[in-house]
Amino acid sequence: MKKFASLVMALVVTVLFSANLALAEIKEKKVDFNRDVVVNGTVVKKGKYTVKFDDQTNEMTILKGDKVIAKSNARKGLRNVKAATTEIMVVRKDNDSILKGIILEGDQETILLSNDTVNTSPQ
Repeated sequence: MKKFASLVMALVVTVLFSANLALAEIKEKKVDFNRDVVVNGTVVKKGKYTVKFDDQTNEMTILKGDKVIAKSNARKGLRNVKAATTEIMVVRKDNDSILKGIILEGDQETILLSNDTVNTSPQ
C-alpha cells in the first residue's frame, strides 16, 4: 500500500509540474532597432535582434544570433487592440535612449521593462 501511495504521489507531482511548464509562454520576435538603446545599463547597438519574453520568469532577453546582448526584468501590460507593427518605447536620459517597453507586432500585450537587474553581457 505504501508503494502504491508513493507511486500516486509521484504521478501527481509529475502531472502538476508538466501543467506548470505548459502554461509558460515565451514570446520571440525579430526586432529592428533604428537607434542605439540602453537596456539595463547595456548599450544595444542599432540593428536587427531577436527579442524573447518569458512570462513565467518575467524576463526579457535581447539576442544577436545565439549571443545574449542584454537582459532585464519585465512585465506584461495589456492593450485594447493588437499591434499592427512592432513599437519601441524609449525615454531620453542625458544623451541615451533608455528602452522602457516593446509592443511586438500582432500582440495585444506590451512588454514593460524594469531595468533594475544587472544580468547583462557586454556587446
